[in-house]
Amino acid sequence: MLRPVTASALAVAAVLALGAAGAAAQQTAPDPTPTAPTTPTAPEGPPVLDSLRLPRVISAQQGHARFLVGVRLSVQSKLTVQIIQGDSRRVVQTVTEDAARPAGRAYVRVEAVDSRGFQLLQGSYRLRLQATDDAGRVSERVERAFRLRLTAPRGQLDAYTVPLWRAFQRQAGTSADGQLVAVVGPRGAAATAGIRRGDVITAIDGRSVATAGAMAAALRALPADKAVTVELVRDGRQISASLTPKPDWEEAPDYEASLAVAVRREPRTLAYSYAQARQLVESSEPAEARELIADWPRSWRRSAPGQLVQADLFAARRRWKQALGAYSRARARDRANSAAELGRGIALSERDKTRPSITAFAAASRLDPGDPAAAGFRAYALLRADRVAEAVAAAQTAVGLDPRYADAFLPLGIGLLAQGDKPNGVKALRRGLVLLEDAERADRMIRAHLVRADP
Repeated sequence: MLRPVTASALAVAAVLALGAAGAAAQQTAPDPTPTAPTTPTAPEGPPVLDSLRLPRVISAQQGHARFLVGVRLSVQSKLTVQIIQGDSRRVVQTVTEDAARPAGRAYVRVEAVDSRGFQLLQGSYRLRLQATDDAGRVSERVERAFRLRLTAPRGQLDAYTVPLWRAFQRQAGTSADGQLVAVVGPRGAAATAGIRRGDVITAIDGRSVATAGAMAAALRALPADKAVTVELVRDGRQISASLTPKPDWEEAPDYEASLAVAVRREPRTLAYSYAQARQLVESSEPAEARELIADWPRSWRRSAPGQLVQADLFAARRRWKQALGAYSRARARDRANSAAELGRGIALSERDKTRPSITAFAAASRLDPGDPAAAGFRAYALLRADRVAEAVAAAQTAVGLDPRYADAFLPLGIGLLAQGDKPNGVKALRRGLVLLEDAERADRMIRAHLVRADP
């Protein structure tokens, strides 16, 4: 695994246990290709690199630019990757692997950033690779020119929202489907646009955000530095605001203090207390979240949102039996809550209960047809059950819902490979791997699937 290179972009949104569910699926999904040959006896002389694979033009989103490079190693070796600016021949990035790779095909995921972690500018570059074997012998360098093209950056919505579930609607004074604004970032783009606490966002840039899954997809598609229309419900009235989001590589607001203020001002509003606890869970502050929840009224703790946030706390500690119980209680209290079904599916999958996890993910998709995560997770579970054709169909649904979602393309690639469609399977895998924000998980999936499928 490469030493960490700090990317300049921040992830806009994440789904709880996404990496764990995807990693579990990739460990057990059907593998249509033979195991790579064992490492041959080391030849005389230094290692040799050949069969370099690198596109001549790399198109990527500004702030999330990364790409895959493939090479063949003659012996077990560590790789050093350098990016060289085209005209000046100045080395702008050098990354050396911590561990040696076995002989054979190797794929490396390269972050298109400089040595300080800033996004490379659009333009011409050269990629240089060199290998060092266990004896310290160094290979000849191999190089190839490429051109980096950057698409528009992704924007961030600097407001903390929660789905307007049934438990929140009466206190919010509306039954509109959408996302309730708990707080906005001080002096940020949302505040400048006139968005405020208590608003219910129903659409962003023409895309409905009636459900949590649709909201996540809309945020991944949100453009930066471009005015977009946000549709809102405020005091029962439909209004609109013009929002110009900042790029998502800028630091996101710290909502903790603002949420504490919102709860102090409206202590009887469950939605804001739920948002406060959930934000602490997402910020890896579980003890603080548990303290808050312990002070809630018993009716709040027993409600669907209360059970959900407690389930998320159990899931964060990988206590999947307890998480499953809490997600199931949340579902019992609100049968329309897709997050409860999605959580149940993840917990069941983590407990190796594949068939009921498929049922839960299917239920989550019915409740939230716009959620690519529910479809993508169902595809992984179907792969574990060796129901490959159904898995491919579910993954294709996820891709259609959100072509920027890594866990739509990854199960699609694995499934297509299992069906013997190597060209399209490798293409989908490569797309998912460059979209995936988790570099360690990407490296595991490269080794488990791409290297063996594309030797």
